[in-house]
Amino acid sequence: MNSVFILTRYRFTPMLAFFATAAALGSTDHGAILQNATQAMNDDYMQEWAYTETTIEDEENVVGRYDPRRAEGERWQLLSFNDRQPTAQEVADYAEEKEYDNDSSSSDNGDHDVSDMAEPDSLRLIEETVDYWLYGFTPIEDDEEEEFMKHVDATMKIIKDGPYIEYIDMHSDKPFKPQFGVKIKEFVTRLRFGLAANDGPVVPLSVDVRIKARAFLAISIDETISVSFSDYEYVGD
Repeated sequence: MNSVFILTRYRFTPMLAFFATAAALGSTDHGAILQNATQAMNDDYMQEWAYTETTIEDEENVVGRYDPRRAEGERWQLLSFNDRQPTAQEVADYAEEKEYDNDSSSSDNGDHDVSDMAEPDSLRLIEETVDYWLYGFTPIEDDEEEEFMKHVDATMKIIKDGPYIEYIDMHSDKPFKPQFGVKIKEFVTRLRFGLAANDGPVVPLSVDVRIKARAFLAISIDETISVSFSDYEYVGD
């Protein structure tokens, strides 16, 4: 697993733990708004929706298709690798890796309750229009990531017609040291969500991550990764 995924814990369902808090701001029950927005996320969309996943990382451009109608072990099909027809070995390796990733994240329970979601008193309403709310908050993570996340600022845009979360932005404003020997010079993550179809569930649309770091003066990390999800197709009963 590459360093970007290790540092960001790239899993959509755990990310939902950032999206709500029980705090109320002003006369509006923003805690209820955020709770409703998180409930709009569909954790089970992979059971009924096929989609195309495009990953761009460094000099690699990988396009694959997921289809839940296929047999286990064959649901992920590698369509292209660096704009060419993939080899048989690349196809096999891709399917194995994707199936492993899915199995590793299957234990997530999709619990969207408003508890342990944001640093106490960190939720704030930045802007409200007729179409959306924009919130700022400081995300909470487990003990291993707490030192990292306390240096990260986050914003969340909620579309009122739903409501549902349109995007989450997380970034560091300045360099920081989350642990001894490690210095994060730049950290930026954006997650976008939207409807799979006009009447479909709210699903991931893209994840963009940029991280620049140095560890123990010897290991340099300078990576950008972009993952997009498109061509959603309902294939359920």
